[in-house]
Amino acid sequence: MIIKKLNNSITVAKAKSGYYPLQLNIYLYIADGVLIDAGSANMLKETKFFLKKEKISCAAITHVHEDHTGAAAWIKDNLKVPVYLKENSIPEAAVKSKIPLYRRLTWGNREGFIADSMPPVIETGHLRLDVIDAPGHHRDHVVFHEKNEGWLFTGDLYVGRKQVVAFKDENINDAIKSLKKLLKLDFDTVFCAHSGVHNKGKEKLKSKLDFFLEIQGKVRELEQSGLTRNEIDKRIYPERNFWSIISRGEWSTLNVIETI
Repeated sequence: MIIKKLNNSITVAKAKSGYYPLQLNIYLYIADGVLIDAGSANMLKETKFFLKKEKISCAAITHVHEDHTGAAAWIKDNLKVPVYLKENSIPEAAVKSKIPLYRRLTWGNREGFIADSMPPVIETGHLRLDVIDAPGHHRDHVVFHEKNEGWLFTGDLYVGRKQVVAFKDENINDAIKSLKKLLKLDFDTVFCAHSGVHNKGKEKLKSKLDFFLEIQGKVRELEQSGLTRNEIDKRIYPERNFWSIISRGEWSTLNVIETI
C-alpha cells in the first residue's frame, strides 16, 4: 500500500486488490478523520495496518459493493466508530457477501457488519461533507461534496472518462442524471475510488457525461434501425472484452446496452 499526505486534511492510500490478471487499483481517503470507503477484503491486511496508524472518527461508504466495504466489519469491531451507509443497503451489508468467483479473486467476500444510517451531512473540525444521492453504478450510491474546498469524493461514479462494461444492476440512464446533477455543484478536485485524485474534476465528469450521451444516442439510433440488443452490442463494442468473458456476462458491454 502506498500512503501519501495530500495536504493538511487529506491522506490518500493506494493498493492493488486481487490476483493477476484479475487485479485492480483501489484508493482510500481520510478527510480530516473521515474514512471514505473501506477497500476490499483482499486488501484487508494492508488496510488494517494503514488504519492502525491513523485516527478516524467514522467511515463513510459510497455504496455496499465488496470493494468498498472490505474493512467495514473490522472497523466496527476494532475501532468502535460509526460506519455510515445508505439505509436501504444496511440489510445487505449485515450479511456476508456471496459473489461470483471472478469477484472473489479480484476483491474477495466481505464479512457482514452492522452499518449506521448515513446522515445528510458529515461534519468534522474543519470540513463539511454534504452527502448527495448519485445512483447509476448502484441504486444507493452516494458522493461526498466539500463545497468550501471544491472537493468531490465520487466512489465509482467517475472511474474514467469512458466506461466499457457495467454490472447487471447498474443503470446508465440514472448515471447520466446523477452526472448532470453533480455538474451543477462547485468543485474542481475529484477523488475516485479506483483512478485516484483528479484535478480539473468537473471537466472530467463532463467528459464522462458526454461519452454516456453519445453511447445513449447510438444505442437508440441502432435500436430504431431494427437491430437487437446483442447486435447493437457487437456494433458498438466489436472487440470481445476481457471482463465480459471472465464474468460470464455479469460485468459486460451488453449490460451497458441493456440499461440504456
